[in-house]
Amino acid sequence: MSEYVEPAYAQGFFAVSRTGIVYQIVVFDYHDPESYYYNLTEDEEALTNELEFLKDSMQALLDQEKVVVNGVKTNPRVVDVDLGFRGSPIRPYLTFFIFFKGDFKNGVNIYENWYESEEAEYDFDAYWFFPPKTEILEVIASGITEIFGAQNILVISVKRGEYISGYEKIVFRLD
Repeated sequence: MSEYVEPAYAQGFFAVSRTGIVYQIVVFDYHDPESYYYNLTEDEEALTNELEFLKDSMQALLDQEKVVVNGVKTNPRVVDVDLGFRGSPIRPYLTFFIFFKGDFKNGVNIYENWYESEEAEYDFDAYWFFPPKTEILEVIASGITEIFGAQNILVISVKRGEYISGYEKIVFRLD
């Protein structure tokens, strides 16, 4: 990645299944005044190498986290990464496709994630979408949290410059 590429915003989408599989899509938007990523699209080998590097880098970050579902550690895996542009060569975005599995049970379940605390470099939002008839009971996370829908949708919003504690907990009931 070029030193001139700056992160602008991120969104994470977590689709939670009853079977315990969590499909995660994370999209990072960038400001790229030198069109570094756009120029890569003209060299297929360079683009492939960059995307593989980014995939490996994201996996290394995830490997540093500790993700636990109902007391059992799970290992999120990066399946792939894609590059796109928001109407301009200087507005690239990277989309990471990630999944992990927990051992869910009927009744109360607990998701926890420990990671490095830091100051947010950019705004980001995380959207958790649980199956119908799931009730989110408790959330511990940095930023502003909002539960809505039929109590099965969670949004976590963090602003640039805000302190991120390095711990998240979501307690939910599956019926």
